[in-house]
Amino acid sequence: MKINRIHIQNLRIIRDSVLEPASGVNIIHGDNGAGKTSILEAIYLLGQGKSFRHSDSGPLIRKGEEAALVVADLQTSAGGESKLGIKRSSRQFVARSAGQEVSRRSELFRLLPLQLITPQSHELIERGPELRRRYLDFGLFHVEQSYHQVAMSYHRALKQRNSALRAGDIRLARSFNEQLVLFANTVLHSRASILSEIETHLIEFLNGLEFPRGISLKLLQGWKQGLSLGDALQQSEQQDLKHGFTSAGVHRSQLKVLLESAPADKVLSRGQQKLLVYGLVLSLSRLMMEKTREPPLLLIDDLSAELDEKNSQKVLDYLQTIGMQLFITTLDYSRYQVPDNTAVFHVEHGAILGASRD
Repeated sequence: MKINRIHIQNLRIIRDSVLEPASGVNIIHGDNGAGKTSILEAIYLLGQGKSFRHSDSGPLIRKGEEAALVVADLQTSAGGESKLGIKRSSRQFVARSAGQEVSRRSELFRLLPLQLITPQSHELIERGPELRRRYLDFGLFHVEQSYHQVAMSYHRALKQRNSALRAGDIRLARSFNEQLVLFANTVLHSRASILSEIETHLIEFLNGLEFPRGISLKLLQGWKQGLSLGDALQQSEQQDLKHGFTSAGVHRSQLKVLLESAPADKVLSRGQQKLLVYGLVLSLSRLMMEKTREPPLLLIDDLSAELDEKNSQKVLDYLQTIGMQLFITTLDYSRYQVPDNTAVFHVEHGAILGASRD
């Protein structure tokens, strides 16, 4: 997937700007506060239906205006073209594709698959397991057609079981065990399968950088090892009844990122963690391309954040080889050796003043 043209109106400090990006690398540079990140935010809004900066619509909309508008001309790898647009006001969110209303965010995910790396992305390594579960599930949403429905079915059964537990109805809670086991087995098998492929790509990526050897990915199922989920649910009944929630299941799975069997966040520097995040994101992107033949877009906010100049250049060199459309913000791109046909855009006070092809 790629964007041929994007029109942004009234989004943060951007009043009215048009961007016609290259199909490969696009570098967006300018001073702090110029509006570089707002361009990435507009693209993210199209593909995710929300901002990655703030959940409230107020700061998203330019001061004094009623709504923000983003419209893009899209092209698939097979050459198909379509138009995708989003209008966001303080009270309303409207999305349209080819003139038809898009009612679910999951539809946007498929229409414009994308990945994002920001200065906060090290949280994928440092924070709790929920972010890493979401990382796996995002990939599975795109590479395994039936996965989304299975995962939704699991969470519906989980919600119903938790509701019965809070009501103190253990017999009703037990009635959902069979569904949980059925859907959990499928979810766990899918996660384990995709993780093996991600690890292969990850090691390949890190081997080209100055990075310690010995990274591995391990998936913990979410209940006591050696037990079936059915047995685990039965054993934890009284505890679950007391606390009002289900303590065993794939909603408690953990993706462990290890360096020589030690948690990566405990032994790696912040810069090494950032490289690891790049590896995880790009490995998943490569897998999506292999499985769907439709490359996602990659948004990178501040390429040099937490990376030294040498590794920043190595990452940039790698990015140009993977066949994705890239949007990269930076304060100063002159220190990088950018690939041929890179589109360079200068942003100032929310306006795109010009573009060049290096």
